[in-house]
Amino acid sequence: MNVGQFRRILVGWDCSPGAVAAAEIADGPGRQVVALAVLRPVSRESKEEQTAEMAAMRRQAEKSFRMVRDSLPDAVQAGVTLESAESEDVARTLCEYADLHVFGLIALGRHGTGGILHRRLGHVAGTVVKKSNLPILLLGSQS
Repeated sequence: MNVGQFRRILVGWDCSPGAVAAAEIADGPGRQVVALAVLRPVSRESKEEQTAEMAAMRRQAEKSFRMVRDSLPDAVQAGVTLESAESEDVARTLCEYADLHVFGLIALGRHGTGGILHRRLGHVAGTVVKKSNLPILLLGSQS
């Protein structure tokens, strides 16, 4: 796949090595890469605890993203941004976000953990591959 043909790329941001590799593809002039961290809501006894936990997850995603973005060449950094969304269904959220914001490519880490059904693809990557109408770029090491 020639990634250079895509100007707007959505990266599923989960801090995995595959997501880091996907964020690093922002090397072309005028290319916009948006990393989307889909945060799964947590069950807590109180609304305050739930809000605090979501804020902590958001800060962790931002911290890991900044470390990756800061390692990119200065000319590329401006074209790489992070967004976040809260959802139980990560794959659906990635597909809907890509369609809504008119991306040309979805880049994901494939980090499957093995098993009979998902030997090479994790659940989110496998679902996005099946559900999205966009081209998908899977990155990362095989387990």
